[in-house]
Amino acid sequence: MITTSNAAANIGLMHVIGMDALMFIVAFLFGMYMTWRAIGILRWDKFTADPFGAQARLLRVLIGMVGGFLFGFVIAIFFLATQLFSQL
Repeated sequence: MITTSNAAANIGLMHVIGMDALMFIVAFLFGMYMTWRAIGILRWDKFTADPFGAQARLLRVLIGMVGGFLFGFVIAIFFLATQLFSQL
């Protein structure tokens, strides 16, 4: 049986998880944007036969997504660590 104190704790936990998810999404998008800007200066003719083709564009998007995920993951771990250390 769920008591009111349990329900309040669950709502608080869901709020924290929701805020962490929102923070990860924002960090992912920011990291993807920064990665996209950083790889924009590369000379793609050195890496691909057709630098303006569909495969080269897909490669840029995938590299941007990987960079965004890594940036978001690092930021999420940082905030998780700060939340855990605040409970000590």
